Amino acid sequence: MRRRTIPIGWLRRDLRHYRFALPNAVWEYKLKPIEFVIFSYLCYRCVSGVLTSEMIAADVHMTATTVKKYLDSLSAKKLVNEDGTPALNCKDEKFFTLPNEVFLLRLSPSAFVTYAYLLLIEDRRTHTCHPSYNTIAAATSLSKNTAMKSISALLDMGLIMVEPSNYFDKRGMKWRGNNLYTIQPVRSAVDAFHQRQLQQLELDTERSCVHKRQAEYNRRHPRTPLCPPAPTQATPDPSQQREPVCAL
Repeated sequence: MRRRTIPIGWLRRDLRHYRFALPNAVWEYKLKPIEFVIFSYLCYRCVSGVLTSEMIAADVHMTATTVKKYLDSLSAKKLVNEDGTPALNCKDEKFFTLPNEVFLLRLSPSAFVTYAYLLLIEDRRTHTCHPSYNTIAAATSLSKNTAMKSISALLDMGLIMVEPSNYFDKRGMKWRGNNLYTIQPVRSAVDAFHQRQLQQLELDTERSCVHKRQAEYNRRHPRTPLCPPAPTQATPDPSQQREPVCAL
């Protein structure tokens, strides 16, 4: 029997320690991207009576007012119980999983729901899928342009790889097919994200030091203007102005 191997970069770890489950039935509600992010966070925490709007807003990078608004919307759709726990149970239904680190990447709601959909339909052995932009837009309640921008954002973050594909019809003509998406290990994307944050922090610190040194130098060496300021002309008094005499 041929031994099944794991692709390079995917570690052998217990899924329960670094992933959380989302029920497949959540896609039937056609949630807005922000609603989907908040519902996913509730499934990630799965704590009753402890989470507040401010705590959720800090972790999903939104305002507390926005979180409160969409929590009420989820409650109206009976997706969230009164104690703040998700109403859908993953134990009795089919589900897919998301990595815990996804909330560290500050993804936009549209990119978040697009990433979740790719994880839903991926091949678990090869970590690949090939939906069209129209399919992604229809499943995530996004427009086609927003779906394309979300794919570009995921590609820039290093969460996926995109490969174009082609096919031949019965007449032998070559056509462009759907893109092939390969899900990348989230750990490398998180490391790259933190590296970019450190580089930006170093750049901001260096820029602040330069501004302080420049301000100190200007204080010790005040500059004199090269040319004296131009004298300001006095504005004439309107009462002393004469009306022009019209020519006959």
